[in-house]
Amino acid sequence: MKKFLKHISYGLLIFVLINLLIVLKYELPAYEAIKNKTHKNYLKWNSIHNNTNKYDLIILGSSRAYTSLNPKVIDSGLNIKSFNMGTSSQDITESFYTLKEVLNHQNPKYIVLETFLGSCDDFVNYYQVYSNASFFKSSEHKYELVVNGYGSKGIVNYLIPLMKFNNYMKQDVISIFSKSNTKAPKKNWYKGFHYDTTVVSKRDINSFKPIPSFKNKNFNKDRFKSYFDKIYELTKAHGIQLIVLRTPYPPSRLLLDSNTDENSYYQKFFSNYKDVGYYDLNSYKPDVFNFKDEDFSDFHHANGKGAEKISKQLVDIIRTQQLN
Repeated sequence: MKKFLKHISYGLLIFVLINLLIVLKYELPAYEAIKNKTHKNYLKWNSIHNNTNKYDLIILGSSRAYTSLNPKVIDSGLNIKSFNMGTSSQDITESFYTLKEVLNHQNPKYIVLETFLGSCDDFVNYYQVYSNASFFKSSEHKYELVVNGYGSKGIVNYLIPLMKFNNYMKQDVISIFSKSNTKAPKKNWYKGFHYDTTVVSKRDINSFKPIPSFKNKNFNKDRFKSYFDKIYELTKAHGIQLIVLRTPYPPSRLLLDSNTDENSYYQKFFSNYKDVGYYDLNSYKPDVFNFKDEDFSDFHHANGKGAEKISKQLVDIIRTQQLN
């Protein structure tokens, strides 16, 4: 019995040490970035928390949102003040709790929600979710996100670094065996928007895979409906106009598969919400907003040039709404 307990104690000690090493490897740089005031989520939430009721339009969504929608273009086109609160891997559940936190400090006229099948699939990037939520001022919102939003898996990933950083550890192992000589592109941030000068390479274009569809994504329709309904009710209660966008993909990637089930699903789904505008920017006024592969930095993120077109699409959408 003593020998068994000894083995258990050693195993527990090793487990604790592994998790401490993981914290040093992956969380220490984040702490340094916060200290140096270069952490992007920290800076975004500082703008929301310290500029009470300043922003007329708030953007929510994943990296597809924060690389696509430029507040400088939006503000100029609509004569308003906007802010991009898109965060890496933000899914529909996280968007809801982010919105709750935002509305504690802002009173926007518009909420723009970016969505795609990856916003509610089986994969949850808990590190990015909790990095975003760590800057909530409301402890209640943090608790609700972890416990109510993600349940037992959320709690385990919150408590155990080995679980939370599992995907990043795999990426680091893969990177050991792959070499990249690509020159680092010029990047900067403006009001939460990520400006990138990268242009997707011909080699990457040739290796594109078909866009997300129900054939290659396990989209959770029940979770999506549950949390979109929460977002809808919250915006409605605050008198906010909710606009949902499906941001564009590189044209070469769209041509790989004729399947349109993602957009068809969204069109049918959002038709049940008469006061919600849903727009697929892949096909919104293509004669005016003509996308090229060169408007993207990779297989699904816009670069600065593409973001200008996408932002002008949003300006056009809101102007059209105002006229009707």
